[in-house]
Amino acid sequence: MSIGIYDAKQVSVIINNEHITGFGENTFVTCEKDEEQTVTHVGARGEVAIAYKNNPLGTIKLTVMSTSPQLPLLYRLGNEKKLFEITVKSNNKPGETISGNQAVIKKLPAASYGSELEDREFEIQVLDYMHRTE
Repeated sequence: MSIGIYDAKQVSVIINNEHITGFGENTFVTCEKDEEQTVTHVGARGEVAIAYKNNPLGTIKLTVMSTSPQLPLLYRLGNEKKLFEITVKSNNKPGETISGNQAVIKKLPAASYGSELEDREFEIQVLDYMHRTE
């Protein structure tokens, strides 16, 4: 019996060749396609047809602490509305790579301040979303 081992330190987020650090607690990155890949249609007589969707869009949500050294980079990319490259790579087994050469900050995070450290969640639209396993 083999036991799977996961280590969050084996997950990297890279934006324009810069490694992002200072992630928030718990789930610090989520990645998903924006739309289902197929749609199934069933006719009145039970015939089934499948339509393939070719939508290349995906969303990556990145949660960093308000003390992350890359916080200014992320805000700058969002405020300047510039396209950038993004890669999320897990070196855990099995390995996964989610990437895109054309991404943009879709939504800047809410800012909140209190007696404890607050996280910032950046929503990133990836225009050419790719998800591969190794």
